Amino acid sequence: MSSEISPSKTHRVEVDSTKCCGYGLCAALCPEVYKLDSDGIIYLESDQISDELLEAATEGAEACPAEVIVIVE
Repeated sequence: MSSEISPSKTHRVEVDSTKCCGYGLCAALCPEVYKLDSDGIIYLESDQISDELLEAATEGAEACPAEVIVIVE
């Protein structure tokens, strides 16, 4: 039996955009994960992030004044 080892683990991001205040710090720190709509409210193109983006995504989540971003491992 062969088992494939994934080169990177994925993590999930949860966002409560209804509580987003539109500061944009998340997108400034990690634009690969966090996007802003035309009103400056956060949205995600994908709720999955790789190990390679985990540090930047975590920094973006921690910078959110409204605390609307949670990273789930």
